Order: sequence, then structure tokens, then C-alpha cells
Amino acid sequence: MTLALALSLGMGMALLSCGGGGSLLGVPTDVVVFQHDAKFSDLERFHVFTTDFTVPESGELHITVDWTQATDDLDLALSNPACDAVALAAELCKVFAREQSNLKPARVTMPTTATAYRLFVVNRGPSTESGTVSVTVTQTRLVP
Repeated sequence: MTLALALSLGMGMALLSCGGGGSLLGVPTDVVVFQHDAKFSDLERFHVFTTDFTVPESGELHITVDWTQATDDLDLALSNPACDAVALAAELCKVFAREQSNLKPARVTMPTTATAYRLFVVNRGPSTESGTVSVTVTQTRLVP
């Protein structure tokens, strides 16, 4: 091995190993590539709030719905924008995800492609509710 080759290999190894545990390519990090927020108020028992959004690229879809009173039960259904509340109740819509636990806040996480969605928030009561919807799509990217 020549001295020039040995120095070149040594410098290359030093570049790969510097940076506190990362690599020359970067550190895998979840990056938000889409965000949609909505608010609802005065949502009476057995009434439905809807919000539409279009995801521009694939990734991991995260939906969080929070509301005022822990004693109330709000359920989520994620469908396409062609679905309406009547078709949803009649089970005529394709539903991509549901969240029907009594947990507050309600959360849905799933993989997604670039597509349009309609989120239904159903107030099962017993009280009228107000709250927020937060939708994000993340992608894991190498960040230097």
C-alpha cells in the first residue's frame, strides 16, 4: 500500500466516524411534511364534525383529536371525501381507520400515500363538546 492510499483511507475513515455517532449520510429523523389543524365547537351529542384534507406525499399519518371533558366519548372515522355522515352511518363508505375507545385524546396512526381524506368526529356524549383536530404526516429522513 502506498503512503498516499493509506492517508486517503485514513481520512475517509475519519470523516465517517466524526459527528458524535452519526454518519456521513446523517441521522434518521422524523420530519413533518404536512400539517392540518381544525377546531370544532358546540358539537352536540350524536352530531358529527367533518374536516377534509389532502396529503401531498406518502409517510406516516398521525391524527389527534382532543376535547374538553374526559367524561365525553368522541369517536373518529377516516374515509374519503366522497363519504358523508349519512353514508357513514349506513356503513356505505370505505373507512380507512376508526378510533372508538373512550380514551382522551383520540389518536389514529397509519401509513399513507398522497391522497384526500375526510375525518369524521362523532360526539357520543353525554355533553356538547368543543375541541381540536391535529393532523400531521411525517417521513423518516436522513438529517445531517
